[in-house]
Amino acid sequence: MSDSMLTKDEIARRGREFYERDIRAEVEREHDGEFLVVDTATGDYVVGEDQDEVFDRAEAKNPEGLFYLMRVGRPAAHRIGSSAGLG
Repeated sequence: MSDSMLTKDEIARRGREFYERDIRAEVEREHDGEFLVVDTATGDYVVGEDQDEVFDRAEAKNPEGLFYLMRVGRPAAHRIGSSAGLG
């Protein structure tokens, strides 16, 4: 299967795999909570405080890349829903 035919789930799996295997130890201490975009074909990544800026930088490196967005040290890049009424 070529990279251009990957499903969203496969892109996410590859992105998490690159992060856990190759990236986490390098970024987690200094960049906790920042956005990280990983190119799921190459393993190259960009990290920063603004998600649009990190996507732009990743696309500048590889305009044809398939990218996975996450937050360093968090289970997801964004939260859905409200905390109203909890607790």
